[in-house]
Amino acid sequence: MPFELWIAGYPSFLGGADVELDHNIDLWRSFDVDVNLVPMFGKDAVMESLCRERGCHTHEYHPHVFENKVVLSYCNGTFLERLPEIYAAGPPAAVIWFNCMTWAFEAELMAQRHGWLTYHGFISDYQRRHLLPKLKECGRPVRTFDGYMPHFNPGSHSQNIEFQYRPPSKWYGVGRVSRDDAGKFSADMWSIFHKVCAPIPTKAFVLGYGPNADGKCGSAPAGLDWQTWSPNEIPVRTLFENLHCMIHKTGGSRESFCRVILEASAFGVPVVVENDYAFPELIVNGETGFLCDSSDEMSFRASQLAFDEELRSRIIRQAREQLFKRFANRDECWAPWFRLLSEIGHTHSSQK
Repeated sequence: MPFELWIAGYPSFLGGADVELDHNIDLWRSFDVDVNLVPMFGKDAVMESLCRERGCHTHEYHPHVFENKVVLSYCNGTFLERLPEIYAAGPPAAVIWFNCMTWAFEAELMAQRHGWLTYHGFISDYQRRHLLPKLKECGRPVRTFDGYMPHFNPGSHSQNIEFQYRPPSKWYGVGRVSRDDAGKFSADMWSIFHKVCAPIPTKAFVLGYGPNADGKCGSAPAGLDWQTWSPNEIPVRTLFENLHCMIHKTGGSRESFCRVILEASAFGVPVVVENDYAFPELIVNGETGFLCDSSDEMSFRASQLAFDEELRSRIIRQAREQLFKRFANRDECWAPWFRLLSEIGHTHSSQK
């Protein structure tokens, strides 16, 4: 009998957690998991069609919908708020909860104190180190979803990722992508881009740039050739087709993972990031990208890649190999899900 999962929330084309859910749906369906989706604050019609094509079922929310079900939620605040009425209507068989940030929500801690969250999943060791102590302070045992690895499907219907080796010719493109959140952008972003040197003209491209990012970064310096797009204004593949190096410096968000690193690796764009947060878990310095201790080092490493195409090509190849060995490896990503769902099924059956 196949496993069954009920998702509190819905996948989307934007945002790390919702895109992570979308790729995990591809993983679960490839192993014949019965996936049931319960939107908690709306859904995109195109994504709903893609979910239907993959054999998923979409249900309207009501307090009884999760009764006796194995429920999964990726950082869904509405789900946390409704847990009291959900448990009053009929407790789920188990709740698997992922907080996608590096700080605990008060509603999350309250749910842990009440025993409403059966398992906690962590997307990185960095995130685990920040969240686990807070959860343990709630006074109840904390059961963790060990071994979890977020799946990445380069053939995802929603992203249409196509790898191409693109050596610089007319320009050397640097840039980045994220949502329009001030915490995602560093105040010196334009300066970092402006200091990049290359044997051909340099251009900067930023996707996800809006009023929040503009308020943080200010105007680009005179002499820098640049282009920005608001979130979802163009497909992410259009951005990566213009990039020869992605420079991703944050502005206080303390990245718990950073899915755009996987996207860049899939498209064939080397990455330069901070030597902090969860980045060292994703990048082998000098082999699959660069980890930098300062903004000037980030500009230098991007310049180094511009002048050394052999190095840039090698990092592209090694990053892509790592991606397929880890996050795009279906069997590796499925193994911890199989263990967890088997454990839940055994525990639930023994309690009947």
